[in-house]
Amino acid sequence: MLLKKNILKSISNSKINLESLFLALIVLILILICGYPLILFLYKVFLPTGSLDLTNLKEIFNSSTTFISIKNTLIIGIATVAVSTIIALPLSYILSRTDLKNKKFWKTLFSLPYCIPPYVGAVSWIYLANPSNGLLNDILRFKVFNIYSFIGLVWVLSCFAYTYIFLALNSAFDRMDSSMEEAARLCGASPFRVFREINLPLIFPSLLSGMILVFLSTIASFGVPAMIGTPAQIYLMTTKIYTLQKMGSLNGIYLAGNLAFVLLVISMFFIYLNKLVFKEKSYNLVFGKISKTSELKLQGKKGLVTISLFIIYFIIFILPLIGIIISAFTEIQGDLSLSNWSFINFHKIFFEVSEAPRAFKNSFLLAVFTATITTALGLFLGFIVTKTKFKTNKLVEFLISLTYSTPGSVLAFAFILAFGGRIFGFDFSLYNTLFLIMLAYIAKDMNVSLRTLKDGYNQIDKSLIEAAKISGANWKMIFITMWIPMLKSSIIASWFLVFMPAFSELTMTVLLTGPNLETVGSLLFELKEYSDAGGGTASVLSLIVMTVIILLNFLIKFISKGKYGL
Repeated sequence: MLLKKNILKSISNSKINLESLFLALIVLILILICGYPLILFLYKVFLPTGSLDLTNLKEIFNSSTTFISIKNTLIIGIATVAVSTIIALPLSYILSRTDLKNKKFWKTLFSLPYCIPPYVGAVSWIYLANPSNGLLNDILRFKVFNIYSFIGLVWVLSCFAYTYIFLALNSAFDRMDSSMEEAARLCGASPFRVFREINLPLIFPSLLSGMILVFLSTIASFGVPAMIGTPAQIYLMTTKIYTLQKMGSLNGIYLAGNLAFVLLVISMFFIYLNKLVFKEKSYNLVFGKISKTSELKLQGKKGLVTISLFIIYFIIFILPLIGIIISAFTEIQGDLSLSNWSFINFHKIFFEVSEAPRAFKNSFLLAVFTATITTALGLFLGFIVTKTKFKTNKLVEFLISLTYSTPGSVLAFAFILAFGGRIFGFDFSLYNTLFLIMLAYIAKDMNVSLRTLKDGYNQIDKSLIEAAKISGANWKMIFITMWIPMLKSSIIASWFLVFMPAFSELTMTVLLTGPNLETVGSLLFELKEYSDAGGGTASVLSLIVMTVIILLNFLIKFISKGKYGL
């Protein structure tokens, strides 16, 4: 009898050990993908020869162009934050605190630019406002607009970056108790005074957090600075990293790595500042039971406000969309005559540009495998983080948030150093392979999957799992018969939320791509920069990317019943 008990105990312990080993293997894979490249990156920056060597770092700072690129990056970042705030703050207030009709519809419209790659907007605004034959200049018959300028660069970035502030403020306003606003109005305070003395202090942490996110996304951006900034001779850190890395020499790679390190330091500083803001400047927005939100009565101004919203949205989104459509469907750019409208640019993309079929295939494969692997890892990591008490849980969340926060140029460079040569002493390289690009995508997008699946796990009561264990179910059976069915909507949402950015990614891809490894993003960049002077085929690709992403966004919203998606 005693022997039987010992055998059963040992079998039970072996199951626990197998479960722990499996979960430990998942964590080890995460460390390999997210931690190892960044650690090796720092090692190569400071110890390129095996000992401390700051020669390359000194050479970077001795170059006047480095300081110009750093200065331009900071100025563009700050200016984009300012313009984005000017757009987002009044929009979020109007759509959250007034009695305007169809506010949910307007919120969805103004949120759409969040899921569209900014380089698509760059292609459109180049067609609309280039100084030589821009459509707007031709219509006005004056050379009024010049997209290749400081103002043009900031404007295009702001048309997409404002959504970070807009979404953050919408969430803050929705969680805010309106009783204090009502009390202030009853005491005779004007709407502006209520906003200044009550709303603004309460939403300030969310506002500042959104502004920091705008700044981080701007300094990490590559597509827009390359397409608009480079012709205007406005060089940012990301475009300089790209130039140094494409020199092809070992010295150029090390110089690019050191400049990437400087960009990483700037990003980490603002990420730390963001955490500090939330730690020290947080306020309670919800106090007990919340009544219906107090809405400011627009009365006879509803029509004027609605027209103003339409004009703003037309300039930000509809006008660039019209520009892309016109450019895609006209053979000679700038000629709006009916005889010039055709499908010639579509024919070129699908039948004449030899790289196009390969680019679509590569983008699709990368997006599918990235979304599938990331969601699978996120499923297990979400379980580890929310349902276990492993000592490595904080490390897991830190690594995932670190790679997500790291600028794409820096992360791509880290993966080149980590997997582009000898790997752990073996003469084996992943450089110029789709697998390396996929690994970088997984590291970047893992945070999206984990956050989505953590949200799903946290909504499942632990008593259901305890009941299954009491009934004799092992962890494998629980996972297959309970976790996966209950997390179905979160799993689907995670897959699509990763698929969208992976399908259209540019910043990392342009550094990692090689012969026959074109993606939709890198091909569009190549067409716009080198191969397609007219811009028609680049517009076709932009239109395809925009259509796919918008349709996927609404599909996510439909499947998740409005919980996910914009």
